[in-house]
Amino acid sequence: MKNHQEIPRFKYLFIPLLVEQLFQLLLGNMDVLMLSQYSDNSVAAVGLANQIIVVTTMIYGFINIGTTIQLTQLSSTGQKEKSAKVVSHAFYLNVMFTICMTTVLVVFNESFLKMLQTPESLMVEASTYLKVIAYGLVFHSIMGLMGSIFRSYSMVKLVMFVTIMINILNIAFNYIVLFTPITILGEGVFGVAVATNISRMIGMIVLCMYFMMHKKLLFGVINWLKLEWKAMKKILVLGVPSAGEHVSYNLSQVIITGFIASLGAATITTKIYTQAITSIVFACSMAISQAAQIITGKLIGNKMHDNAYNFSIRLLMKSIVVTTILTALIALLSATIISFFTANEDIKHLTVLLVFLSILLEPARAANVLLVSTLNVAGDVKYPVLISIIVVWGFVIPMSFVVGVWLGYGLVGIWIVFILDEWIRAFLLFLRWKKRRWQSLNILVD
Repeated sequence: MKNHQEIPRFKYLFIPLLVEQLFQLLLGNMDVLMLSQYSDNSVAAVGLANQIIVVTTMIYGFINIGTTIQLTQLSSTGQKEKSAKVVSHAFYLNVMFTICMTTVLVVFNESFLKMLQTPESLMVEASTYLKVIAYGLVFHSIMGLMGSIFRSYSMVKLVMFVTIMINILNIAFNYIVLFTPITILGEGVFGVAVATNISRMIGMIVLCMYFMMHKKLLFGVINWLKLEWKAMKKILVLGVPSAGEHVSYNLSQVIITGFIASLGAATITTKIYTQAITSIVFACSMAISQAAQIITGKLIGNKMHDNAYNFSIRLLMKSIVVTTILTALIALLSATIISFFTANEDIKHLTVLLVFLSILLEPARAANVLLVSTLNVAGDVKYPVLISIIVVWGFVIPMSFVVGVWLGYGLVGIWIVFILDEWIRAFLLFLRWKKRRWQSLNILVD
């Protein structure tokens, strides 16, 4: 097995991470694509439910982030005892928070959907999808934790192969649900949600089995019975602010989706299709940022601060160029791509326009994702969430309503607000990284 104290090459990490991200996005977008052959209303219902699910997974996902930050640095030092302590405490925290989130979603699912201004025609399907996915969140949660652990040790190919397997299973199960008379998994939106849960459960089992086979080599002896508040606190102190940036952003998206929903079901569907088409760019941005986080964390763990700083700056500039070119290419193909999703001409024209506007949006988003990841792994976890709260809640939400709803510019106006938001936050985060205050931080568990 690879020596996990080495600093891995970017290419070694990026390619498997990119494949994993593409298949993760495929898992969500495959539901959209296959449901689009079934009903545009079902697409809108699943899209609304997913807005809530994304925020929920971010809330319990802060444990995975806190775990990643510590393990990425620890993995470069060979301190197995400390690493084992992080893993055991992360597992218990993860399960506890997931159970809480599942309970909240099952009990209050209709209340959350009403907050999103969900049209009555979509309420039954959206509620059904939300509840079924909620029951399977524990599979997603534990799978996410295992993925975070393996990525921290540069074992990215394993996570990639499991992600591919999950997607193949999900596509097969979706096909059975939507296009065959077999009803063993259910029908329509309910069956699609069940298919997603079963796929994730299988992925979780595979990752957990691999973890049990290799835990001694990576972590030595893990004491599952010894719980220390100090170790839990360290995960929470790092994870809560780190996830706070994601939660703040995605919660704002929930509210803005409510604004969009007030403009009609077709507008919601347009937003979902646009994000599905440009999701390949976001997958690329996420892969770059995850590779950057692993390498930067290991460099910082080895006290190579100048190398970490210079590597991240170079990669930032390259990611902006790559995402700009990639988004432009997708925009040129968008008219053809949208035809696979819908025959509605109004949705087609607006989607193409939004994809072209995304040429200005995606490079800034890529910069944001990378800078947040590198600041987090360096331990500077509070600044990104502070910036997100100020900009998103002080500018994006009110301006989305004013421009999109009140002034009547609709989804195009809201998209322009998104562009301004991403560039403002990217600039502020870039200045923070350049100040290098993160060099004096100590984030490792005692």
